[in-house]
Amino acid sequence: MKDLEPSLLQGCVLCISDSHAIRLQTSQWKRKLLVFLSGLCLEIAAMPYLLAWFGRELAGPVWVLSVVFSTLGLVGLYASKFGNDRLVESLLVVPKLGGKRK
Repeated sequence: MKDLEPSLLQGCVLCISDSHAIRLQTSQWKRKLLVFLSGLCLEIAAMPYLLAWFGRELAGPVWVLSVVFSTLGLVGLYASKFGNDRLVESLLVVPKLGGKRK
């Protein structure tokens, strides 16, 4: 019987906590996770405009939030469709900062 793949929400946590578990997943699952995370980035980018539409304003330069997250979302969507497996994996795996390198 085939092992069950982690859900997309579990995949978000795995990106931060266990990069080895991400590398073991199938290419198709990694692409689905990247599409999911890219969608989240695009939703965060749209948040200031949605709040303004409802009459709420955010303090500070909200365009920075929109530019950063819309760029991340669009790059992720492009890579999930046209990128090779190595690019998709590199966008998903978060390197551990300050960890021991072998």
